[in-house]
Amino acid sequence: MYCKRPINSKRVRKIEGSFSWIDHRFVTSGFIRELSTLEILLYFFLISVSDRNGISFYHDDRICSLLKIDLFSLGRAREALISRSLVAYDPPLYQVLSLPKRPLTLREDEVEKRGFKRKLGYIQKMKEVLK
Repeated sequence: MYCKRPINSKRVRKIEGSFSWIDHRFVTSGFIRELSTLEILLYFFLISVSDRNGISFYHDDRICSLLKIDLFSLGRAREALISRSLVAYDPPLYQVLSLPKRPLTLREDEVEKRGFKRKLGYIQKMKEVLK
């Protein structure tokens, strides 16, 4: 049997200040296989900046800057995570949700349709705020 040990014992990670985690089922139950590279990147980013309830408050332009992606790519990745029930979004708040029992596989046209309806809702909210 292989004995697991730190390779660099002077640099073992410690929990200091805030801490986030990734549910091991994200990998072992196949959630990661259903996501694109950008979706995984956004999911991991949101996990790393969220509080103990999974809430984060980063604006889209800041997320794009930090992840080196454009706004369109962010929107598509966000819609896919929402459609797969991994993330909730109520601008400007994100919430990383507890994992569903199993990965949700969605067709591309379903993601587009859900994303369009959600965008209309965001536009309506913005109009109300601007009144």
